[in-house]
Amino acid sequence: MASTLIGHPDRIEPFQNFLGIIARDKGTVLISGPVGSGKKRTIQFLIENGANSRDPVFFIEGLDFSEEVWNRALTALGENGTLVLEGLQRLPLPLQSRLKDWLIGKRPLWAENQTRPKGWKVIGTTTEAQSMFDELLFRFPLHIQLPSLNQVLEDIPYHLKFFLKEKPIRYIRYFFILKTTFHQWAGNLLELEHYLEQALVYYHSMALEAGFKGGEEVFGEKRLRYYQDVLKGEWWYYPYRFKPGFTESLPYILNQTDFRKQLIDQNLVIPLLGEEPGFLVLDLKDPEFELKAIRIYNIFQTFMETGKSYITQGRQ
Repeated sequence: MASTLIGHPDRIEPFQNFLGIIARDKGTVLISGPVGSGKKRTIQFLIENGANSRDPVFFIEGLDFSEEVWNRALTALGENGTLVLEGLQRLPLPLQSRLKDWLIGKRPLWAENQTRPKGWKVIGTTTEAQSMFDELLFRFPLHIQLPSLNQVLEDIPYHLKFFLKEKPIRYIRYFFILKTTFHQWAGNLLELEHYLEQALVYYHSMALEAGFKGGEEVFGEKRLRYYQDVLKGEWWYYPYRFKPGFTESLPYILNQTDFRKQLIDQNLVIPLLGEEPGFLVLDLKDPEFELKAIRIYNIFQTFMETGKSYITQGRQ
């Protein structure tokens, strides 16, 4: 396959196989999902792995849909190509009504235009399928529903590694993993990427040339790069929306349990500074980085469940 998607192999591999089948089919495709859920990546995958991969592609955004733009699409695509209609929920209802007939070759969109060419692959996207004209919705026989990032937390470490692979960052603190997996992502992949961009701008890589367990030889680098990332007082830095219980459980888990010791004992983190438990990091070059990150999330989640009674008693 020409393009690959990012995520946990147990989820993404069968999904890619499914998309490969959809890509080769001539049917009209609707991709729905919340803002930032990966619709553009899915479109790219369908195009690169489809029968029309060598033909031209034309994108039309719902808010920009007009007769002038439509004529440009007809000229650009000719008899063969891929038409991508983004934001279908934004189309006026009268245009949605005409589009539903055009999709099945019943009539042209505008009086002097042609009906749908047989060599066109049509891909539509929407963030709100329920807002579309019902008859238009059911003109798309192939429907791909993308989940929100909060529904596929196991994908987050894979996105972190992908985004940071070309950046001058090798080590990430375990606490950064907790923040990205317990944050409620309203903007999904788009918000996660913007969050990482902001982190790279704000947090300068710090150099540790001595004083950490093992010495420089262990890592083979003169400088160890990692995110200097803390929670306290960061409301001005990023509008975190942590899941219920995370902030309340944090002091108890870090100060009253052996959570961090378990991370070290299970070889999930590297203790850069033996005297400072906050400097427990994961190596982005570790082939098990993603699995270790998800394991850290699961362990913290377990401590949250067992610590509920302790936290409740502390409030009384």
